[in-house]
This record gives sequence, C-alpha cells and structure tokens, in this order.
Amino acid sequence: MSVPIFAAGVTAYYLALVGSKKPARRLLDSILLPVIVGLAAKVIVAFYWFRDVGEPAHFVNQVPGAPHLWQPRILFALAVNLSVGFQFASVGFILISALFVLYGWGRATLPIHLPAQSISDASIPEDENRRTLVYVWMMIAMVFITGLPEPALEVLGSSGIIRFARLHPEWFLWLRQLFHALLLLAFVCVALGKGGRKMIPAMLRIPRAIYLAASVVIPAAIAYVGPVASYIHPRILWTPDGWGILVPPSPSSFLGFPAASSGAYLLYPPVEEIAWRGYLQPRFVRRYGIVRGIFLVGVVWGTFHYLWDFNSSMTVRDVCIGLVARLLVTVCLSYVLA
Repeated sequence: MSVPIFAAGVTAYYLALVGSKKPARRLLDSILLPVIVGLAAKVIVAFYWFRDVGEPAHFVNQVPGAPHLWQPRILFALAVNLSVGFQFASVGFILISALFVLYGWGRATLPIHLPAQSISDASIPEDENRRTLVYVWMMIAMVFITGLPEPALEVLGSSGIIRFARLHPEWFLWLRQLFHALLLLAFVCVALGKGGRKMIPAMLRIPRAIYLAASVVIPAAIAYVGPVASYIHPRILWTPDGWGILVPPSPSSFLGFPAASSGAYLLYPPVEEIAWRGYLQPRFVRRYGIVRGIFLVGVVWGTFHYLWDFNSSMTVRDVCIGLVARLLVTVCLSYVLA
C-alpha cells in the first residue's frame, strides 16, 4: 500500500527539479491520485482490522451498544493514529494539493527555478543544467534501488545470510558495505553518463604524503580529546585517595583503537565524494556561485540520506529532529569539504 506513495514521491522530485510538458496533469495523475489511493487503502484496511477485532482502539472510548468505528469522530481518530509515516504523507499530500491550486492560479511554476549566478564569463548552457538536475533527481529519488537486492537476498535465502551474519559479524559488515559501495558506484556511473565517467580518474588523485598524513592524524587527535580527558580525571582523583590502596585506572579502559570492522565504513564515502564533490559541486558552483552552489550540494547530499534516516519506530519529534539534524550536518560539512 506504500508503493503508490513512494512512486508519487519519485515523481514529485522529478517535477520539482526537471519539470514536464504538462505539470498540472502530472501533479494530478502521478502524485495526488496515487497518494490518495495509498492513504485511503491504509485507512480502509485499518478500519476493517479494528472492526473485526471487536475491541475499541486504545485512543477511543467504547460507546455501549454502538459499533465504535462507525462514528466519523472515531474514524478520524483512527486515521490520525495510524502511524507517523501516514501523518507525514498526509501533510505532504496537503502541501502538494496547495501547490496544485497555486499552479492553476498561475502563482507557482514547475520546475522550481533558481536564477543563475554564474562565476564564469560564459553562461552555463541550459541543456547542461538540465542534465545536472536529472542527475540530482536520479541520486535522490532513485537511490532506493541500491537497497533492493539486499532484502531480496534475505527473502530468497534468509536462513543462510542470518546464520553467516551471526557467526561472522565483522566479515558480514565488510561484505555488506562493499556490496553497497559497488552498487552505488555502478549507479553513479550510470547517472554520470559517458562524459562524467571519463572524469572519474581525475577525481581519484592520490594526495601528497603530508596531506594524507594530516587527514589521518588530525581527525584521530580530535577523536581522542574526549577519551584522554575522561582518563585524566579519575587518574587525578586516584592519586591522593587511592595510591597504594586501589588499582589505578587503566588507560586501556578509556583509550583504544577502533574495531577492525569499522574500517568497512571507509568503502562508501569515496564513492559518495565522486558523486557530490567530484561531479555535482563544480556544476552547481559554476551556475549558482560559490556560496549558493556549495549550500545546494549540502542539501542534495542530505536528502540523499533520508531513505536510511527514518524507520517506523520513530515519533513525530524524532522525524523532525532527524530532518533538521541531517541537513545541518551535511550543509556544514559541505562547506568544510568544499
């Protein structure tokens, strides 16, 4: 029942970035209608499920002698309490419905247009900008494809995969990250197109030794500030009170090397850097200027991760905090890495 809503989301990204010859028709038949079908299906299934159970839901009071779900007030309460995902999808439906009305009145345009602020003398060709925005759409809206093979493998051979993950958790993490990295690399190569693929060797330059050493030493030193301070404090307290009486605090309890399995996380970022800093950043900077271009790269980069940021156990507050925190981190890091 969520598939129509996912499909509508993919289409919404496309209309917002790339556009269509008939935006109003696409808004109606490819976004609003599929979403209302998906939302209505969820309400109907939940209604019959609660009705067949024969007991009132936890958020309504039983009315003696009357079927509790036939009342409009209680049916509305059921819809509101279905899930956080249902609530956010409903809000999205309302917002896009408002956009549909504004577009009909001539008060809105599709695709969303940002005036160019090129830093080069030659203006950026419109067809190049369109290719860039198609690339952005592919990276944001279609990235969920890279996550499909894994659950498919789990469904086809779940017992073997689960057994391997339990017996060899570190190897499983490495293989999982490698699988995702290779899948994303293949997807990025397709999205880049023939011209973009020729640029990949230039994006993979090996830095000078001094810069490579700095990139390892500086983050490690920052990461160890907290553990070192945590060790020094109990050590200072132990010196006057526990000398010769208590065992001194062990540095190994506070300081240590990361687990070998955490090295698997180094596989994914290089592929992402090809996508964001390698390909997208120069194009956004050329068209929108340095400040706006880097900011927009951060927004796209953050939106790319939304698929993995949320789950069904989160509250509305969790989702709102997740949205803001993800964009804040990626936009700030976008300026640092740029």
